[in-house]
Amino acid sequence: MNKIVNFLGKPRTIENVIKNRKTSWLELFYDLIFAVVFSRLTESLLEHQTLTGFINAILTFFWLIWG
Repeated sequence: MNKIVNFLGKPRTIENVIKNRKTSWLELFYDLIFAVVFSRLTESLLEHQTLTGFINAILTFFWLIWG
């Protein structure tokens, strides 16, 4: 485990601000995809207010978060 930490380096804390850091297009694209999937998920949940629809929405949400 110590070799992995030495290879990757210590994770930075929230106080360590990276100066002049820019957001990449990939980050913005992923945020857009997340917002679209989340809105479609809630829209589908409103249309199908059943136990099956709720379970489907929960599983899809956790799949999205895990990805």
